[in-house]
Amino acid sequence: MLEVLYPASIVIFALSLLYLLSRIKLIPQSKTGLIQRYGIYYKPISPGFHFLVPFVDKMVVFDVDRKLNLNREIVEINGEPRATLSVQVAYKVIDEKDYHDKNVDQFMRSLLIDITKEYIKNYGTSGISQQKIALTTRYKGAILNRVVEWGIDLSEIDLLMVMEIPSHQ
Repeated sequence: MLEVLYPASIVIFALSLLYLLSRIKLIPQSKTGLIQRYGIYYKPISPGFHFLVPFVDKMVVFDVDRKLNLNREIVEINGEPRATLSVQVAYKVIDEKDYHDKNVDQFMRSLLIDITKEYIKNYGTSGISQQKIALTTRYKGAILNRVVEWGIDLSEIDLLMVMEIPSHQ
């Protein structure tokens, strides 16, 4: 009987040890993480080694420094394309929970397009490429109003191009 229990206990011990070792996770310096306990946000974790509770914890890792690139987005007003827009927005995640709970890139994309639409409605598209500073200032103000809500800190915004699309009339 002992001849069977001894090898079986060694195998069970080795598998248990292997599983516990697999619960040790490393977060690189340029990233941050969130612990989800039973599928619910539990706490943010910093870079380094972390032990996750077996069968309970799950870890989500993402970049702290992020960049959103909009390249030649078409801005439509009343179903008619009026301008193209190319913008780069660099930001840093400062509140992991708020950032993780929202799709910040999608919200920021919608916000930039909406601000451009509003600008075009107020000032038209004539000479819009020369109004990059005014438009960039509006972008910064709108994003800074949402920094706390989104859990980010705006690092840089660069309006690469905004150009009128001639109408076909």
